Amino acid sequence: MSQSQRSRILVDPKVQWSIAGRILCHWSLFLVCLISISAMVQIMGSAGQQPFAETWRTAALAQVPILGVMLMLLPVFLRDTLKMSNRFAGPMYRLRIALRSMANKETVASINFRSGDFWQEAAKDFNTVLGQIEDLRQENESLKSQLAQSQQVEV
Repeated sequence: MSQSQRSRILVDPKVQWSIAGRILCHWSLFLVCLISISAMVQIMGSAGQQPFAETWRTAALAQVPILGVMLMLLPVFLRDTLKMSNRFAGPMYRLRIALRSMANKETVASINFRSGDFWQEAAKDFNTVLGQIEDLRQENESLKSQLAQSQQVEV
């Protein structure tokens, strides 16, 4: 698989479902406002021409196409939001995995984010710190070796 392809929609489910939930709330609020405004305009436009109950029923039925379109767009909104969130959830996921491996004293390779991902600078900074840690580990091993040699000479 190439570096630019993504095989999963959800990289960090906790973060991404939270974003999807927020989009769903905004979408719902928008839908309620859209239908309410449209219905009120129709009710006010036909005020006095027919009984209120009939006006209300006609206005409500006129909202069915809007509701249908919005329901068809909801999966598009959610999928696009989840795919977009991969551009920051994916890099943070990879960064967290690398940091966890470092904390467990495992060997860690430098990380590179996909083109188009957010926080490219974080990968560069991580790789710089990783290089410094590797240099310090090598220096530490060298100093340990020198110390062991000097202690053997003294004995």
